[in-house]
Amino acid sequence: MNHHTEGNEHEKKVAVKKASFDFSWIFWWQINADELKKQVHEYKTLKFSQSMRGISAILLWISVAATAAFVLFLGMDQSAFIDTAIFLVLSFFVAKGHRWALIASMLLWTFEKVYSLYTQIQLAGATDSGAAFIVPTIIWWTVYMHAFYLAFKVEQARRKA
Repeated sequence: MNHHTEGNEHEKKVAVKKASFDFSWIFWWQINADELKKQVHEYKTLKFSQSMRGISAILLWISVAATAAFVLFLGMDQSAFIDTAIFLVLSFFVAKGHRWALIASMLLWTFEKVYSLYTQIQLAGATDSGAAFIVPTIIWWTVYMHAFYLAFKVEQARRKA
């Protein structure tokens, strides 16, 4: 009987782990009410890497680092440094919780991904290699948008409170 109870406990833990995997980033506009509440109530006590404004700023820094690496090591057009400068400025204001910076980040990120898809498809022409960029680009777009949008909703909720 004790062995059977241990088996049930293990099954419950596995079920909890499976249930805890969250696909909400795919539906970036759908916000988990509990997560929003936690982010608002623990706004000043969450670690930077746990707060949505912090995560959004970190994502912008990752984009800056990746773009800089592409320019420096892969010969990408140096005009991309303009994007990195804009993202760095935005990341400062995002980290401070400015809603306008989050909106600007969402708009700029969307523009960049659309432009990236357009140029990749134009460069590849009618070949299959152009289509290979579509899915990863959409995935990156949704991951960033989820973080930016949740951070925006947190700032909105804080402003209303």
